[in-house]
Amino acid sequence: MSNRPLILATSIVPGRDQALHRATIESWRAAGCDVISVNGAAEVAAVRAAYPDVKVVEAPATAERFAHKPVPYIHDLLKSLRSAAAAYDVPLKDCTVGLINADIFFRDGPKLAETICREAQGALILGPRVDVDASTSFTAYLPTGAETYSVGYDYFFMSGDLLGDFEDSPFCMGMPFWDYWVPLAALLQGRPLKSLNSPVALHVTHETRWDDSVYLFFHSLIAYVVELCRKTTGRSASAEARQFDLMFDVLTHLYGGVFARGTEPGADGQAPDPAGIAALADFYDRFQQVAVHHIKSRSTTITIPS
Repeated sequence: MSNRPLILATSIVPGRDQALHRATIESWRAAGCDVISVNGAAEVAAVRAAYPDVKVVEAPATAERFAHKPVPYIHDLLKSLRSAAAAYDVPLKDCTVGLINADIFFRDGPKLAETICREAQGALILGPRVDVDASTSFTAYLPTGAETYSVGYDYFFMSGDLLGDFEDSPFCMGMPFWDYWVPLAALLQGRPLKSLNSPVALHVTHETRWDDSVYLFFHSLIAYVVELCRKTTGRSASAEARQFDLMFDVLTHLYGGVFARGTEPGADGQAPDPAGIAALADFYDRFQQVAVHHIKSRSTTITIPS
């Protein structure tokens, strides 16, 4: 077991799946993690009553206005991790911190914390999951060596000095694309990515439903990538930099046109042209495919020793 502080932040939904959440929280503790739940003011008392062993932090704001539920912003979870790390008498870079969805169960393993704390130094660990049919499979699960991992990520670990890489953003727990924003933010600022491809994290399969707010988060993801790339354009005369500048101009030009056609009201204030809406949705789908490939192709695979 590493002697580096290991802190996980999540957001537990009160009054729902309590048996599942107690099992997942206990699995994180068994792995050596201190646990924080960040919740909106209306949920804090209920979460504290249901999970007295969890440190509950009140979020200064939630994304309920556009997410339609009181989910906390990812940047507030990251700020809570920084505050929690400050309580330890060690430099921030010597703390290992993480984000995790509340329904993820860690399988028991003596090398898990040791590996995470070692590999997270100066890097971002990406955590795909393995789906199971029921929570009864958590403790009974036997790895096959042929696991199918999720396309997105359900948890991340990093050393505390990476916390400054992430700006305030619209991304929040319980809504899409925060799991792409986190690795892209780290990658575009030069941080190495490491994908933990061991059957460590289990998740009970369930139906996922998104409303039209998914398009807001798609736009936010692309706008963030564009803005971060904009800050580096024209800074170098190298051939590689010129190629990057060209591709940046292509992306901004194409997206600007597609976004305008898909969102501008039609005549007399009517809905945008259906063909424009379809083209925007197609652009988002293709951007997601590119983002997934880009993250995976630039991630080093790590595993937990048997």
